[in-house]
Amino acid sequence: NSGFGQVGAIYSALAATASARRYGVGLVIAKNLGHTGRLGAYAELVANERCVAVLFGNGPPSSHLVAPFGGIDGRLATNPIAFAIPNGPTPVVADFSTSAMPEGKLRVARNVGGRLPPGVLQDPFGNATDDPGVLYGKPRGTLLPLGGPTFGHKGYALAILVEAMSTLLAGDETDDRSRVRANLAILAIATGGGFEQAAEGMARYLRSARPADPQRPVLVPGDPERLAREHSLVSVDRRAWNEIGSLARELHVDVPVPVDE
Repeated sequence: NSGFGQVGAIYSALAATASARRYGVGLVIAKNLGHTGRLGAYAELVANERCVAVLFGNGPPSSHLVAPFGGIDGRLATNPIAFAIPNGPTPVVADFSTSAMPEGKLRVARNVGGRLPPGVLQDPFGNATDDPGVLYGKPRGTLLPLGGPTFGHKGYALAILVEAMSTLLAGDETDDRSRVRANLAILAIATGGGFEQAAEGMARYLRSARPADPQRPVLVPGDPERLAREHSLVSVDRRAWNEIGSLARELHVDVPVPVDE
């Protein structure tokens, strides 16, 4: 009911985990959520209870910024997928959009006056562009599926899977414009004895591969984010920070002082 997405997502993750503990598998679909933020956080919550987590997030038609493979018009949201695999204190965690670039990263590029890499965005006529502002124009351009103009059929297929799990299984229709909020499907699968040891062995084996760059060791999903949290701050571009400050003042909320300008 358009409530705080974080609250609904946490509740749903706990409910899916409880079902998995009882039946082996639990699937919960939360409908009409506000913005949930990073799906990987809820995948980790499930993994911490020794369950494999797979999450699928959709968006209403107003957020259909992604064109089908070979198409021009937006027909899908960025439809993120997240998963987490129990692995002791360092679960293997991935969280990615099925579009060529997350919309948030594209927004940052626009805010700082940056350009986009090839194969990410097209204008309203289907022409490739590196201008992030095109996505926010009238008429607006569209994102390509993950994989871009050559291999985007793979991202397109994943986006359809997300749509099936979070929209169709919820009894909704993809093109129903009365939908104004997102759905989130959370699948939890209980693990048996020895699973975490096997997962730890898998991660160790993957990390043992010789690195192409000696200065950059091979990692598994979740490692880069853990390292970043240990050694860096949260970076917010100037335009976004000004918008946050403006809204905070409107709501009479104190704005924290940036650590580094």
